[in-house]
Amino acid sequence: MDLLERGDLAWCEIDGHLIFLDIANDRYFCLPDARNRQAVERLDRLSLTHWRQPSSLPSPSGWTTPATACPAMREGAFRLTEVARAIWVQRRIERRLALRSFASVLIDLRHTLDARCHVAGPFHPAVQRAVRAFELSRLLRTAADRCLPRSIALALCLAGRGVRSHVVLGVKLAPFGAHCWVQIGDEVLNDSVEEVLRYRPILIV
Repeated sequence: MDLLERGDLAWCEIDGHLIFLDIANDRYFCLPDARNRQAVERLDRLSLTHWRQPSSLPSPSGWTTPATACPAMREGAFRLTEVARAIWVQRRIERRLALRSFASVLIDLRHTLDARCHVAGPFHPAVQRAVRAFELSRLLRTAADRCLPRSIALALCLAGRGVRSHVVLGVKLAPFGAHCWVQIGDEVLNDSVEEVLRYRPILIV
């Protein structure tokens, strides 16, 4: 089957190069130059989109390009119970990612976000408290190489308060890199806009 039509793959195009995310096997990959060129030419010829999500995780509505960062990342009170909860949920998600498949974690996340959340803006008090707690948790537990579990954990904490957010996985080339962050609308909740704009979204939950 054509890789562009496989329902278990997410992919996007960056500067003429296709990058694939195989969620079933938790891996990124690219095509050899000749096959990549043929695939991109086919997309252009048929005027098809240059970004596709897997059938189990269709592109959600309400996502837009990042434009601003949540002010609560930089200011707000230290609430010990909120920070402790942020750390506990992060550790729980890390264990879940270690014990279960990447695909099942993402699919469960989508189901939770869609079932438990209503529309809420980034200025909702619950959003401000959760964002601040996750930012302050960096002082007690390093965030290095933990963008995925931290983002899933933040989205689930918000979902527990009925707030819908989007977990975004992005990729870049030269050199290759992958990153993950959380958004509500065009506001980034756990990173700078400058940093996330370095990446092209490949999967949005």
